[in-house]
Amino acid sequence: MRNRFSRFGNLRRAQRKSERIRIFMRWFSYSVVLLLFYMIMAGGFFRGWQPIMIIPLAIAVSMRERELSASVFGAVCGLIIDIACGKLFGFSGVWLLPGCLAAALLVSHLIKVNLINFIWVNAIVCTFMATTDYFFRYFLWGADNSSYILTRFTIPSHLSAVILSPVVYFIIKHIDRKYSPEEQVKITRSAKDDEEEYKL
Repeated sequence: MRNRFSRFGNLRRAQRKSERIRIFMRWFSYSVVLLLFYMIMAGGFFRGWQPIMIIPLAIAVSMRERELSASVFGAVCGLIIDIACGKLFGFSGVWLLPGCLAAALLVSHLIKVNLINFIWVNAIVCTFMATTDYFFRYFLWGADNSSYILTRFTIPSHLSAVILSPVVYFIIKHIDRKYSPEEQVKITRSAKDDEEEYKL
């Protein structure tokens, strides 16, 4: 009997250790993708404007994590956007945090995690981010070139984040499947994702 309990205890410890490793690897992978998108933005790979791929990344992660984790990751992503774009530090984080929290709450209570729902949630957040960026940084101060900035930089950078968002969705979906902390949850989630991929 004692040996049986001992084996059970060892199994539980091994499972907890494996779960911690999976959680670490999942967030480490998220961070690597975040760093890659930051390098694309800061490196100026596109002439004139850069796609803000960090926004769909934040939404994709938030739709697969709990509310607190989604909020923190959203705030961090906002700060990275500020650094890459040379904005006031914390400006984007203030707006992206509630967007990520809303995405996590929607998944918890109203919608499923699939590509269709991700696209429209991300589109709303990108529109919200573009509006606040343009209004508070240019329009409110009556900048002479505000119309040029809107059409030449703000709209293209955020619109491209919507158009390219399916790529981000499938990257995060792969990471989540591979490093889900519980094996059974991972199998169930994968089957549900395949079934509901293109359903509302």
